[in-house]
Amino acid sequence: MLSTNRIALALGLLLGGLVAVTTLSSGSNGKVSATFSGTVAHEGVSSHSFTVEREGAVEVELTALHPGSEHATEIGLGLGTPTPAGNCALVEAIDSTRVSGQIGGTLQKGTYCVAVYDSGDVSSEPLDYTVSVTEE
Repeated sequence: MLSTNRIALALGLLLGGLVAVTTLSSGSNGKVSATFSGTVAHEGVSSHSFTVEREGAVEVELTALHPGSEHATEIGLGLGTPTPAGNCALVEAIDSTRVSGQIGGTLQKGTYCVAVYDSGDVSSEPLDYTVSVTEE
């Protein structure tokens, strides 16, 4: 059963389209950041792409998850690169994370994507999320 879920997840991530590319913008604290919001349905995926203007440490954090009932408070979070077909090929992922969950690493200048997905914890009710991407 787990293999079937992972195959379905991989297909969902490959088929999930990217809406637009956002360039990280400078804040008053010297950090560069962007915020993305969306909705993930049961067995669904949502992805957003962003551009890193210079090499540096990038952190992706799940900052909000609603309705967040006790049965659906975890979700998958991934970081990857957009494919020519408009999908998000994940390089790093956490299958189950709660609000404040983080992933990241050092990225070269270029275009990347963040994906929020159901890894089996989302109930039949869709979840709204907010993700922040910060580069130091």
